Parts: sequence; C-alpha cells; structure tokens
Amino acid sequence: MAGKINRVGTSRPSTASRVAAAKATRAAAVGSVGGVRRAEVVDEVSRTESPASIAIKSLELDGAKAADLKVRVEANERALDDLKKVQSKAGDIADKAAEATPEGMSAAAGKVDQLLKEGVSIANRKGEEGDFLFGGDETKEEPFVAKKDAKGKITEVNYQGSTDATVENLGSGFTVTTDIPGENIETTGAIGLVKDSRTGGDLFGNLISLRDNLLANEKEAIVERDIPALRKDAEHLVQHFGEVSANQMMLDTVQALAADIESSDGKSMSTVDKLGNIQYALHRALVDNRNFIQQDSFRAID
Repeated sequence: MAGKINRVGTSRPSTASRVAAAKATRAAAVGSVGGVRRAEVVDEVSRTESPASIAIKSLELDGAKAADLKVRVEANERALDDLKKVQSKAGDIADKAAEATPEGMSAAAGKVDQLLKEGVSIANRKGEEGDFLFGGDETKEEPFVAKKDAKGKITEVNYQGSTDATVENLGSGFTVTTDIPGENIETTGAIGLVKDSRTGGDLFGNLISLRDNLLANEKEAIVERDIPALRKDAEHLVQHFGEVSANQMMLDTVQALAADIESSDGKSMSTVDKLGNIQYALHRALVDNRNFIQQDSFRAID
C-alpha cells in the first residue's frame, strides 16, 4: 500500500520522552520549591520577620494525609506506566501490519488480544487498602467488566464506576484530587483513565478494533482508522502523566511545609521561600505539559 503511515510505537520520541520530560519538570519544580534552585527569577522574600512569615507559622497542614495520598498517586503512576507499555506495543503491531502476511496478521491479533486482557487487568488494580484505583469515587466494585464470546475473546469492555473525583483537603486552602475515573464521556470533570470524549482516547475500544482488523486482514482500516486512534491514546496518556506530576509536587510541597511549621529550630524563612514558589512550580509543570501535548512528535514516514 502506498502512502505514509503515522507510527505510534516506541521507536519515536513520543509518549516515553514526554513522560520523562514531565518527570524531569516535576523534579526541577520540587527543587525550586525547596529553595535549592529556580529555573526562572522569582520575587525575593524579605529576610525580616514580616506579617506574611507570622501568618505562615499559623498554617495548619496535614503532612500525614499528604504522605498517604502520595502512596496512591504513585500507584496511579505505576499503572499509567504499564498502560503506556500496552499502548506502545499495540502501536508497534499496527505499524508493521501493512507489510505482514495473513499468517502474521493472525499471530499479531493474538498478541493484541493479550494486550487487551492485560490492559483491563491494569485498569482494575487495587490500592494498598484494597480499594479499586480507577472507579472514581466508587472504589468497592471492579470498575471495568469485560464481555467475552464463547471462545473467551473480549468483545466489549464496560465501565461501571463513576466520573466523580474526591477533592482532598490538606489544610489552609491546599487541596488535591488523586482520583482518576476509568472513563468519562461527559464534557466536564476529571479526564478518564482509558476513555474520554474530550481527548478522543479510547484505548480498549481501539485495541478491539485493531485485533479484529488484523483477524480480517483489513490493512487499510488499520492504517486509516487504528493507527490515528492509537496516536490519540498516546496523547491521552500524556495528559494523565502531567496531572500525576502536578499532584506529586503539591503533596511533596505540603509535606515539606508541614515539617517546617512543626520544627522548632527557627527556620521559618525556609517555609516562606517554599510557599512563595508553590504557585510558580505548579504553573511551570502544567505549562510544560500543555506544550508536550501540543507538539506533534508522531512524524509521517514513507
């Protein structure tokens, strides 16, 4: 088949490089919050005892809660890493379909079927306390249910969780949302884990389509439908990594502030410096994430 194919696998600096950049941004921003380094000039904080520093000493922040929530956010990130691998492997298979033999297409369909099962298992993961990570605020029931045919092949994956996400209060106006609903087909609310109407992501639906088109030897459908759809899934996952990075920075900051406030060694200015940089750090991370999303690293090749 003549023409160009947009590749969506791991051979290009797509999701993996963007995720690495998001994590690097998070590390740099947390460093700036700690007063160790700053990527840009931030207003200097007076070294004299000011009304602001006195007010900061009266902050009431729940460092222990921030630490507990960080455990959940880290579990979310591990699941996202694993879903990214599923998407990337499926992208590699789709890339090679145009040159595959019918026997090769059939074998590739079996691999995609296994990736689909693996993806559903990841999306149904539980946290340390035994609750499901990706059911929104419905954490007691398995969020995704796979419908199978007589041969055990997944034909449909249905989401039975909610689209609501709990806002956690960390004290003194600091809030964070660590919940990720499995999917969201509405126009508002948190971005769904594998499917969202606003991003166009639909990982499970696209894996099913790719598998079925491989079985039917529909190379044109794979090139015209499945490859662009998997590209959207990659972009969709990048947004989640940006949110996770911002959440981790917020929780790290609250923990650091809470520790400083509780200390009795007179280092209140360290706290003032950190608080003065929080807005900058979070803003920097979110701006960089938007820039990653807007870049088109999925280059067409002959």
